Amino acid sequence: MDRSSWDRIVSGAGAVVAAVLIVLGTMAIYGGDFGRDNVRDRLVPQHISFPPADAMTPEEQASVGEFAGAKVDTGVEAEAFARYIGGHLEGVNEGATYSETSAAARAEGLDPNVAAELQAKADTLFKGESLRAMLLNAYGWWTLATIAMWAGFAMVIAGLFLGILSILGFRHAGKVAPAPTPDRVGTPEYAGAPS
Repeated sequence: MDRSSWDRIVSGAGAVVAAVLIVLGTMAIYGGDFGRDNVRDRLVPQHISFPPADAMTPEEQASVGEFAGAKVDTGVEAEAFARYIGGHLEGVNEGATYSETSAAARAEGLDPNVAAELQAKADTLFKGESLRAMLLNAYGWWTLATIAMWAGFAMVIAGLFLGILSILGFRHAGKVAPAPTPDRVGTPEYAGAPS
């Protein structure tokens, strides 16, 4: 196979791969943007805000201080607010979870006043842990959407670069003289070529 034909085959394959990368990259960018907008659209109407820095304890400032006073409208902020809630939940029943506290409230032979107090703590833990789970879910989808979006940008850039290389390959194929074939050896452009 002569060099010109080989250049055309490689350049053609490169052009196909470039087109596929650009299409897939565009879809990934759209999907990532859609995912991030979807998370934001779910968080904004909840009107969740971090307290101002002066209302936070030193532990809270160390954990989520950079978001002090901010509204929760991104996945990163949702994850930080989930940590903020988690810190509060640790103090509800000495670090016990909803499941542990609820089971303790239903123990047989428990004093009714103690059971009622534990059930109230279990209710608080249930609400807090449910909100944390929803916020962490938003964070997970935000992260996946962000990865998809950046992967899409990388695919589009790679596709454009490969497309340019393919164009250069086709140009090179047009400039390369075809290899001699037995039926063209006697023609003037191949005069003196070894037979």
